Amino acid sequence: VESRSPCAALLLLPPVAGEASSTTALGATIFFWARLAYAIVYTAGIKIVRTVLFFVAQLGLVLILLQLF
Repeated sequence: VESRSPCAALLLLPPVAGEASSTTALGATIFFWARLAYAIVYTAGIKIVRTVLFFVAQLGLVLILLQLF
C-alpha cells in the first residue's frame, strides 16, 4: 500500500511533463505486467519468483525515472 503513491506519481509524471517516449511506455508496460504476475505468484505462494518479479517491476520504474533526468 505504501508504494502505490510514489509509483502512481512516477507513472503519471512523464505525460504531464511532456517527457513521454517509447522508453517510458516500455517502463510502464514492464511495471504493469510484472506487478500483475507478482500478484498471481504471490497468491500461489512462490517466494523466489515473487522476489524476482518485484525487482523486474522496479526496473520498469527505473526506466521511467531515467527518462525524466
